[in-house]
Amino acid sequence: MKILMALDYYRPNISGLTLYAEHLAEGLAARGHEVSVLTHRHAPGLPAESREKGVRVVRSAVAARLGKALVSPAILARARREITRCDVVHLHAPLVNAAPMAFLARSLRVPLVVTYHCDLRTPSGALQRFVEVVARASQNFALDRAQTAVTSTEDYARNTPALANRIDKVRWILPPVAEPPDTGRGEDEVRRRYGVRGSPVLLFLGRFAAEKGLVHLLDARTRVRTRFPHAVLVLAGETRSVPGETVGERLRPLLADPQSGVVVTGFVPMEEAADLFTIADALVLPSINSTESFGLVQVEAMLRGVPVVASDLPGVRQPVRMTGMGEIAAVADPVALAERILAVLESPASYRRPREEIRAMFSTERTLTEYEAVYRSAGARA
Repeated sequence: MKILMALDYYRPNISGLTLYAEHLAEGLAARGHEVSVLTHRHAPGLPAESREKGVRVVRSAVAARLGKALVSPAILARARREITRCDVVHLHAPLVNAAPMAFLARSLRVPLVVTYHCDLRTPSGALQRFVEVVARASQNFALDRAQTAVTSTEDYARNTPALANRIDKVRWILPPVAEPPDTGRGEDEVRRRYGVRGSPVLLFLGRFAAEKGLVHLLDARTRVRTRFPHAVLVLAGETRSVPGETVGERLRPLLADPQSGVVVTGFVPMEEAADLFTIADALVLPSINSTESFGLVQVEAMLRGVPVVASDLPGVRQPVRMTGMGEIAAVADPVALAERILAVLESPASYRRPREEIRAMFSTERTLTEYEAVYRSAGARA
């Protein structure tokens, strides 16, 4: 099958959406499908076309930027050429060009599948609000014309208006999760590498973005240290080049304080993420709104034996509910977050599950098989 995926950002940009699309594209390519990814050339020096782990990646030049949104008239001309060559078009939303790409797919009679990764929320400001309104309208246009819409969990689908209003065409498929490879480094070596002194260790691994709830996590960390005075909070992720975000800059004065018990590692490649799980006593995902719909990092941590404290958000709470490996905390509530963290730290063994059990729940092979069925069904319905 010839599959064309379209999304705004792809490697080397790192986010849950890009990792999801990357794992899915590479997994389908490994099964013998011809997979192409159409995206933006979001960073200087990226090639216009490349082949990465069996996936053909096509990047169009960016003409303008509106916060996180990328404007590229050239991508639509390229989309028309690519759509004529494929058996199914798979849009990963939020996607700026969702409406015109959906229109092209329908007009060229090519089946359309939309994976709805999360809601779109833009920073404050009239221009950003305009971008959000246009993007939502474009996304809804694509959902209305898709044969099938996919999201990660039924919990998220039924609690998200854009999906709940179209529930008859929505499928929920657990995301493809790649376990970070073991680097062979021991705990002492990893601690020295990142300058981590003290315990227990709380880990945040992700983008430094407003919706991730880092401000609430920092407040909760202060409360945790009244019970565990030597507790360390490790914040791992890109702090500077997150499109449209300034959280890293706003937190920098606190993060630079050597007495704060906070360690900032900067960006850690996927190939080395297992090191962070080696030293972590708990992973914390304190997201505050529906721009987080699952949190792949939770499953990555669980596969390495690390329990999780996650926000009580639709979809985000599901990995903990499914596995029992952690606690669920009220959204944007530092006191509740600290209480749930302490519950995990005071009885860590009760939250651990065998790796094989977690891997069976989140089977990448099953995810690929279910997507293949979605593509075939979309073709039949088209």
